[in-house]
Amino acid sequence: SLFAGLSNATLLRAELRRLFRWLKDRRMTAVVTAERGAGALTRSGLEEYVSDCVILLDHRVTDQVSTRRLRVVKYRGSAHGTNEYPFLVDDSGFSVLPITSLGLQHRASAERVSTGIPRLDSMLGGGYFRGSTVLVSGPAGSGKTSVAARFVQASCVRGERCLYFAFEESPQQLARNMRSIGMDLGRWWKAGLLRLESARPAVYGLETHLAFMHRTIREFRPAAVLVDPITDFTTALADNKAMLTRLIDFLKMEGITAVFTSLTSAGEQVEQSEGGVSSLIDTWIVLRDVERDGRRSRAICVLKSRGMQHSHDIREFRITKRGIDIGEDQPGLSDPKAEVRIRKSPGIPVRKGAKR
Repeated sequence: SLFAGLSNATLLRAELRRLFRWLKDRRMTAVVTAERGAGALTRSGLEEYVSDCVILLDHRVTDQVSTRRLRVVKYRGSAHGTNEYPFLVDDSGFSVLPITSLGLQHRASAERVSTGIPRLDSMLGGGYFRGSTVLVSGPAGSGKTSVAARFVQASCVRGERCLYFAFEESPQQLARNMRSIGMDLGRWWKAGLLRLESARPAVYGLETHLAFMHRTIREFRPAAVLVDPITDFTTALADNKAMLTRLIDFLKMEGITAVFTSLTSAGEQVEQSEGGVSSLIDTWIVLRDVERDGRRSRAICVLKSRGMQHSHDIREFRITKRGIDIGEDQPGLSDPKAEVRIRKSPGIPVRKGAKR
């Protein structure tokens, strides 16, 4: 607004050029702000040409959610990034989220960490690889949060910090619900090993929420991260995949074991995740709801797990006040028309009249 009183465009451009030359002659570092113009980066259309570095700020609203973005248009004498970067302005300051390098240079650990469910550890041949990414998908009510929360519990028992991003439940509600299946998350919360961050994704916007997650991870320095669920961010599959790709790459570079939960719609193929990131996942656990003989039951299977000899069985499991009990393989669960054969297993009682 320095030259807002000059109506002559030629005179205005001449004065701007003279001001920039005066600053450079005195070797002064100057920061100049300018408003966007019609068809140009600035209202006068000259500042971007005479400046050495041009940073463009943008504020967009998509699906009624606003997101701020930053882009370095030019920077003379520097190999700068040319992509758009979401940034967040809040009570903690100014946070810019760069797009992490996708060069796939992260290290792969052979160390195993427990899932928190002994029978699931056996199905995976010893648990998850440290620093790997795990996806737990299934329809509503199939037990995704319960299975993922067992990993949180196991991480805290090992004395490792765990960061839990919850997008559907408050910390108090999570603590209450997990107590019903034998987990006391409040204990680890008070001990400082567990940090619960609960917020609707629409609070920050898609990419800005990613900036918030990056900053929180760098502050807390956890060994494990749980994101529950990833399907709450956006209905746009391409945007969701782009965001999660950057998050997964960041977690792998930091050597953090990450577990994501994903909601699948009724009737959807289990081999297709609504998050659109199944190909980026190291271990994919699928939960199912099975109906037979007028009774609904839950089933679990390991769809894939890179680098390990894992079980391909489909096994029934129950969520009880003692935790999660997984039975032996259930051949009938994979084919509804096949004869169901139930094998007796600890924690899986056999109903009267059922075939063994």
